[in-house]
Parts: sequence; C-alpha cells; structure tokens
Amino acid sequence: MKTLNVKKSLTWLISFFLAVLVWFVIVNNKDYTVNMEIPIKVYEPRENKTLKNIIPSTAVVRFKGKGRALLTAKIFKEPSLILDVANIQERYHVSLNEYYQKYPNRVDYPRGDMEFLEVVYPDTFTILIDDKISRELPVKLNYSAEPAPGYLFSGKPVMEPGTVVATGPKSKLHPLSAIETRHLKPGNINRETILEVELVNPDPSFISLSQKTVKITFQVETIGERTFTNIPVQAQNAPENITVRFIPSAVSLTIVGSNEYIQSLSSDSIQVIFDYAKKWIPSKIYYQPEVKIPEKVLNWKDLQPARIEVAIVRK
Repeated sequence: MKTLNVKKSLTWLISFFLAVLVWFVIVNNKDYTVNMEIPIKVYEPRENKTLKNIIPSTAVVRFKGKGRALLTAKIFKEPSLILDVANIQERYHVSLNEYYQKYPNRVDYPRGDMEFLEVVYPDTFTILIDDKISRELPVKLNYSAEPAPGYLFSGKPVMEPGTVVATGPKSKLHPLSAIETRHLKPGNINRETILEVELVNPDPSFISLSQKTVKITFQVETIGERTFTNIPVQAQNAPENITVRFIPSAVSLTIVGSNEYIQSLSSDSIQVIFDYAKKWIPSKIYYQPEVKIPEKVLNWKDLQPARIEVAIVRK
C-alpha cells in the first residue's frame, strides 16, 4: 500500500511539473508590453567636469518583447539608460523620452526579442555641470575628551593626517574652510591613547574625500604639586617719587600641574605683584598680592603669608 501511494505522488508531481513547463513555454513565447524601473548611468569622460546637481538615478521605461526575453533581461542583464553629458558646458534641460527616441542606441538592453518603446517617467529635468577641482583642507577635530582623575592632557591632541583632499564641483568646494570629524568623547584617559574617528563628508552626493578617517593621539601626564619659597614681591606702576616696601619682601606658594613641567620651572617663572595704580588705598595697610603663573600650570594655592604689609616711602 505504501509503495502504491509513493507511485501516485510521484506521478502527480511529474504531471504538475510538465503542466507548469508547458505553461511557461507558452507564456514565454507570447508578446508583452511591460514597464521596468532601470538605472540611469551618467557618462562624463571629461576629467575636469562633473555634475553639480542631483538628477534621477532611475527611470521607468516601457519595453515590448517575448516573455522569455523580458524575463531574462530582468533577471540576468538589467537594462540601463546611458546619459551622455560630455557636450554640456553649464546647463541643459533634457526631455528623457525625446532624448532616447533620438538616441536609441543609448538604451542598453538585450536586442533581439525585445524592443525599447519609450521613457514613461521622469519626463524632464535639468542637468548642471561644474568644474571638477580638488582642495587640500585642514581637519577640524570635534571632541570633548576627559583625562582620568589625577591626570591632565599634555598639549592638544595630535591628528594624523591633519589635512584631507576633497574632490568635487568647484561651487560646492569653494565655501569649505575645513572638514570636521564626528564628535569624539573618550573619557578616563590615563595613558597615551590612539583613536580612529570618522570624517564628516559635507556633501557625499558630490564630494569625495581622500580618506574616511583620521587617527587622534591623546597624551597625558600625572598631576603633581611643587612648593616655591622666597619669591620676591614686585611693585608695578608706582610713581617715580615714592618707594614701595613690602613686609615680608618674599612669599612662598604651591603650584599644581604636570609633574614633568613644574619640575622644570624656577622661581623666576612665578611673579608676585603689587600694582600700586590699581590697589593702593592710603588708609589700607595689608594687601593680597596678585600671582602670575605660566600658562601651562593648572593652579596655585597656599600663598604664605596670604597678605603682606605695604609701606610707602616718599623720596
């Protein structure tokens, strides 16, 4: 009984396959008219010219032909429209259907049992041509990095490379002053760190960049403290007929910054100043002097003494 059921199933499958095959042969021998959406390929042989506006990337085209030819074209060799812009100088308003009726050889499709009839959509559009140029532009790093506690960045991040070559229409490249990176936000950096960050193409439809990413190096140093003593207090902007004296005449303080950097400093790198023109008040005796430290130093603290006595002696 089981063998009989298998034979019946096999017979049914063979009959079904033959019926489908006969139907397929009949259908594929008939003539059909179909619409296909196919790509538009721009042909621009001039190295110094390029498009500067977006044109449709596809078009709906009507073909006529045998079913097998249409099916083969759709599956194995998709037709396309070749749009030759080599003779356009600046602007050209094109009617696609008129264009391909005039130049049917620019419709790329399998000839034989298939015939191009017309372009259905789009109807018309404008082609704009511009000079194609290349510019070397600086890379602008967009970041908000944070060192780990107890560390600071030793200078600005190093970028490699620092420039990138952009190629595209002159009208789109001319306004550009730099190429930015995507926002980079690393945190808790406690050693030399090299990261790769993507460049932001300002107009990827028209502009190409010589590379897609750049490498960013962050260098850090440990934070330390160092105390300086016997820093002389200096007078500024005092009249010529007076002498300014300070009690005490020297102070001490602690600076905070990169260990390596602050160890290289001398006391001459720090200024403790009393500005007579800005600070002097006849009835006042004690003042807090102004402290000037090198730009790379983070901060200062623990000024000793915090206030000094200022005495004015007339000459």
